[in-house]
Amino acid sequence: MIEWRDRGLLLAVRPHGETSVIIDVLTQEHGRYAGVVRGGTSRKLRPVLQPGAELDLVWRARLDSHMGAFTVEPIRASLAVGLGARQALAGLNAVTAMLRFALAEREAHGPL
Repeated sequence: MIEWRDRGLLLAVRPHGETSVIIDVLTQEHGRYAGVVRGGTSRKLRPVLQPGAELDLVWRARLDSHMGAFTVEPIRASLAVGLGARQALAGLNAVTAMLRFALAEREAHGPL
Protein backbone atom coordinates (compact mmCIF):
# COMPACT_ATOMS: atom_id res chain seq x y z
CA MET A 1 0.00 0.00 0.00
CA ILE A 2 1.38 3.38 -1.02
CA GLU A 3 0.40 6.49 0.92
CA TRP A 4 1.47 10.13 1.06
CA ARG A 5 0.22 13.35 2.66
CA ASP A 6 0.50 16.83 1.17
CA ARG A 7 -1.22 20.19 0.77
CA GLY A 8 -2.78 21.03 -2.55
CA LEU A 9 -4.94 23.33 -4.63
CA LEU A 10 -8.10 21.83 -6.12
CA LEU A 11 -8.15 22.30 -9.89
CA ALA A 12 -11.24 20.35 -11.01
CA VAL A 13 -14.01 18.03 -9.85
CA ARG A 14 -15.97 15.57 -11.97
CA PRO A 15 -18.62 13.01 -10.95
CA HIS A 16 -17.77 9.33 -10.60
CA GLY A 17 -20.67 7.01 -9.94
CA GLU A 18 -23.52 8.00 -7.65
CA THR A 19 -21.71 9.35 -4.60
CA SER A 20 -18.04 9.75 -5.51
CA VAL A 21 -16.08 12.35 -7.45
CA ILE A 22 -12.70 12.43 -9.16
CA ILE A 23 -10.63 15.44 -8.19
CA ASP A 24 -7.60 16.92 -9.91
CA VAL A 25 -5.22 18.68 -7.50
CA LEU A 26 -1.87 20.45 -7.69
CA THR A 27 0.25 19.51 -4.68
CA GLN A 28 3.42 21.11 -3.38
CA GLU A 29 5.58 17.97 -3.25
CA HIS A 30 3.98 15.57 -5.76
CA GLY A 31 2.73 17.77 -8.62
CA ARG A 32 -0.64 17.31 -10.31
CA TYR A 33 -2.59 14.23 -9.19
CA ALA A 34 -6.05 12.83 -9.83
CA GLY A 35 -7.92 10.55 -7.46
CA VAL A 36 -11.30 9.42 -6.21
CA VAL A 37 -12.99 11.02 -3.21
CA ARG A 38 -15.60 8.64 -1.85
CA GLY A 39 -18.71 10.49 -0.69
CA GLY A 40 -17.63 13.61 -2.57
CA THR A 41 -21.23 14.51 -3.43
CA SER A 42 -22.32 14.51 0.24
CA ARG A 43 -23.57 17.63 1.99
CA LYS A 44 -20.40 17.71 4.07
CA LEU A 45 -17.88 17.53 1.21
CA ARG A 46 -19.68 19.25 -1.68
CA PRO A 47 -19.00 22.81 -0.41
CA VAL A 48 -15.34 21.93 0.28
CA LEU A 49 -14.66 20.48 -3.18
CA GLN A 50 -14.76 23.69 -5.21
CA PRO A 51 -12.00 24.76 -7.62
CA GLY A 52 -9.47 26.98 -5.89
CA ALA A 53 -9.87 25.36 -2.46
CA GLU A 54 -6.72 24.63 -0.49
CA LEU A 55 -6.83 21.09 0.92
CA ASP A 56 -4.90 18.79 3.22
CA LEU A 57 -4.71 15.55 1.21
CA VAL A 58 -3.94 11.94 1.99
CA TRP A 59 -3.55 9.77 -1.13
CA ARG A 60 -3.65 5.96 -0.95
CA ALA A 61 -3.34 3.31 -3.64
CA ARG A 62 -2.39 -0.34 -3.81
CA LEU A 63 0.16 0.34 -6.56
CA ASP A 64 1.83 3.58 -7.64
CA SER A 65 0.33 3.28 -11.13
CA HIS A 66 -3.27 3.16 -9.80
CA MET A 67 -5.47 6.25 -9.66
CA GLY A 68 -5.84 5.98 -5.89
CA ALA A 69 -8.22 7.57 -3.43
CA PHE A 70 -7.97 10.87 -1.60
CA THR A 71 -9.05 11.75 1.90
CA VAL A 72 -9.52 15.52 2.06
CA GLU A 73 -9.65 18.12 4.82
CA PRO A 74 -10.18 21.81 4.07
CA ILE A 75 -7.40 24.24 4.93
CA ARG A 76 -8.90 27.31 3.30
CA ALA A 77 -12.24 27.68 1.52
CA SER A 78 -12.40 28.10 -2.21
CA LEU A 79 -11.21 31.43 -3.49
CA ALA A 80 -14.41 31.61 -5.54
CA VAL A 81 -16.53 31.97 -2.38
CA GLY A 82 -15.12 35.40 -1.64
CA LEU A 83 -14.96 36.56 -5.22
CA GLY A 84 -18.04 38.46 -6.25
CA ALA A 85 -16.68 39.85 -9.49
CA ARG A 86 -17.36 37.88 -12.63
CA GLN A 87 -13.92 38.68 -14.02
CA ALA A 88 -12.20 37.25 -10.94
CA LEU A 89 -14.21 34.02 -11.22
CA ALA A 90 -13.41 33.79 -14.92
CA GLY A 91 -9.72 34.31 -14.10
CA LEU A 92 -9.78 31.51 -11.51
CA ASN A 93 -11.41 29.17 -14.04
CA ALA A 94 -8.84 30.10 -16.69
CA VAL A 95 -5.88 29.52 -14.37
CA THR A 96 -7.12 26.11 -13.18
CA ALA A 97 -7.86 25.03 -16.77
CA MET A 98 -4.40 26.12 -17.94
CA LEU A 99 -2.69 24.28 -15.07
CA ARG A 100 -4.60 21.09 -15.89
CA PHE A 101 -3.65 21.40 -19.56
CA ALA A 102 -0.02 22.47 -19.20
CA LEU A 103 1.29 20.37 -16.30
CA ALA A 104 2.05 16.68 -16.64
CA GLU A 105 0.46 14.43 -14.05
CA ARG A 106 2.59 13.04 -11.20
CA GLU A 107 5.61 15.26 -11.80
CA ALA A 108 6.74 17.68 -9.10
CA HIS A 109 7.06 21.23 -10.44
CA GLY A 110 8.61 23.08 -7.53
CA PRO A 111 7.02 26.21 -6.08
CA LEU A 112 4.43 27.29 -8.63
